[in-house]
Amino acid sequence: MNTLTLTSDAEAMEAPSAAVDGRGFVHLNDLLADPSYVRLLEAHGLTSLEALFGYESGERLEKSDLGGWRVRMRVSLDAVVPGAVSDFGTGSKRNMTEIESASEPKIEARMPRVVYLKRFENPPPGEQRRARASSTARSLAGVEWEWIRRLTDDGIACPRGIALGEEIVGHNERRSALIMDAVPGESLECWCERWHQEGQIGGALTKRRLLEALADFIALFHGKGYVHRDLYLSHVFFDPDAAPERALHLIDLQRVKRPRWRRWRWIVKDLASLNYSTPAGSASRSDRLRWLKRYLGAVELDRTTKRIAHAVVRKTRRIARHDRRRAGGRTFSRKRGLS
Repeated sequence: MNTLTLTSDAEAMEAPSAAVDGRGFVHLNDLLADPSYVRLLEAHGLTSLEALFGYESGERLEKSDLGGWRVRMRVSLDAVVPGAVSDFGTGSKRNMTEIESASEPKIEARMPRVVYLKRFENPPPGEQRRARASSTARSLAGVEWEWIRRLTDDGIACPRGIALGEEIVGHNERRSALIMDAVPGESLECWCERWHQEGQIGGALTKRRLLEALADFIALFHGKGYVHRDLYLSHVFFDPDAAPERALHLIDLQRVKRPRWRRWRWIVKDLASLNYSTPAGSASRSDRLRWLKRYLGAVELDRTTKRIAHAVVRKTRRIARHDRRRAGGRTFSRKRGLS
């Protein structure tokens, strides 16, 4: 599981060129960074907000509804030669030994590192208001950074935050950027292509054990008070080589919320989104009911379980109608959900 290891005050004192904040992150020029990634960031010149916005060597992940103010990029950073530190950053002769020794995991030399870069520039006022309403962050990049930290603290596997930069003018966000480490495996949306076989689908996990692991994972997430509000299979990653309790990671945390009121509404929406995004050929009606019982910790299909199942089905149908309207009335070729 990803963790952000704290650096003690004594260790920070041994590295005066890098200020360490109270949670163990270092201040790298105008960025807040995980100390175990500083060498990698320096080697590629990603040491300031300006550098993050000027970086164009990655693969842009286009999406029709992103808007011109938002950019997502998949970046493969070349290996860092052990002991090599560039002249970028807060000092041209930096000794990161003390900081790196206090942070795990180590950046693996010789292997390219896949990371994701998200940038936000002059986001619409409505987007900024919604971001501030659901978190204490000052920027859209800061929102995901905050949820990464909170979920990690609560034992919910998600991407590891590498670096955050913000430019705030008054109370408004001018621009912000976030770098995150890639999580292992593939999205469950990709794995659905393999789910039609009841046998082995990867590693030692059968389809049934994977469904159980997913139910436990989402139950833990909701049990800690969180809702995702965009919980489709594309946002849950599965690593077939990991043990069941460490095989799943949650991504795209921009809309995560910890609601004080009407939690039930958002939980049903999350469950319906999962149900809707699971093609009919990948999981039978029995699979879905078995999943729901596991999620609820129910021994049998009692009245409460049936009531929740009906609520999820109703919401699934509303999501389907909404998607049809957005598609101009066209019918999707892939059957979804539990009818």
